[in-house]
Amino acid sequence: MLPKERTTRNDVVALPGNMEGLVVAADRNLARQLVDFLRSQRLNIQVATDGDTAFEEALIHPPSVVLIEDGTGPAGGVELCQRLKGNTRTHFVPVILFGPGDDRTYRVRAMSAGADAIFGPSTDESEQRTRLWALLRTHALFRREENKRKSQGSAIAQQRRWVSSFVHDLQSSVSALQANFEYLAQQLGTANKNQEVSECVVDTRSLCGQLTRGLRTVLDYEHMEEGRMFLSETSVSLAQLAHESRDDLLPWAQSANKKIDVVALTRATIRGDRELLKRALQNLMAHAVRQPLNQQVSVTVQSKDDTVSVTVRGNGDKLSAEDRTHIFDPYTRTARHVPVGHGLGLALAKAVIEMHEGQIMVDNSDGMPGASWAFVMSLKSEAAVPMRMDAE
Repeated sequence: MLPKERTTRNDVVALPGNMEGLVVAADRNLARQLVDFLRSQRLNIQVATDGDTAFEEALIHPPSVVLIEDGTGPAGGVELCQRLKGNTRTHFVPVILFGPGDDRTYRVRAMSAGADAIFGPSTDESEQRTRLWALLRTHALFRREENKRKSQGSAIAQQRRWVSSFVHDLQSSVSALQANFEYLAQQLGTANKNQEVSECVVDTRSLCGQLTRGLRTVLDYEHMEEGRMFLSETSVSLAQLAHESRDDLLPWAQSANKKIDVVALTRATIRGDRELLKRALQNLMAHAVRQPLNQQVSVTVQSKDDTVSVTVRGNGDKLSAEDRTHIFDPYTRTARHVPVGHGLGLALAKAVIEMHEGQIMVDNSDGMPGASWAFVMSLKSEAAVPMRMDAE
């Protein structure tokens, strides 16, 4: 237990001298009564003579409890209570109203405004003390848990920054390793025509490409969650992106004896961020290639009305209802065997498409012979999208 704390009913509550009460009363004599009440409980005290001043003070320095005399101007204690309870900074601060507590109509108004307690002339002093400390205990525990959440949030933010920096450094190391490998492969290629060596070179290039894309996905996802991902809009051909993505992934797919086919049925363009859309499409295609039962992945680009759609479909994998529900969750593991980290790429792809005001869905293709489930993404064609002046 920390110093200057005590245990009350197994709950850690700050000592009275560390808590502050705000007294709101227009009449000096009434204010003195409320001040004396709090001083008898050894609370620090701030006094305000009107509702506006009290509300501003509570916003700047939220107290442990607010005591309001009902005659306080400009609109009365109930109205001030409602203002305090209607603001997120002061909503959880206990508010005690001093007024005609025996009047049923007044009590209903006060409780509707959010008052935590209502004291009238006939309220026993011991009851007032008991109720006050019950509210102070609850508020102290709330503050302790709130500070704990803030501390945890700060620690998580620091950890995420560390991970982001680590991944960035790792990405630089992989790039340097890839450059050195390409130099060695070039030197070796002039002197050695061994087929096994050539296959090793191709496989290593493919692995380096996978590492680079994976690290890029982690960094992009971090930027997206932190609100640091911005669109740089230009005219984009999804058909061209599909062919480029196919070319980038083809060496890796061929090393696993798999095929990627692209069928472009439209030349329509969209308005969007070319690099982000390409990485999103690559993540969708790579996920389909990874599935063991898919020996061939087909990518179809077509347009209808004012939209351009891309369908990424395998030829053998099956998808359960649970998998379909959670497939875009970044960290969820389902019963099917999906390597850790693949979900991050799918979550990022979904986020990028939605940033472009597009849609993505999973088509189960029930009853279609020789076909498995598919990703279907659709975006508005450029002819249907007005030019935006705020493009980055």
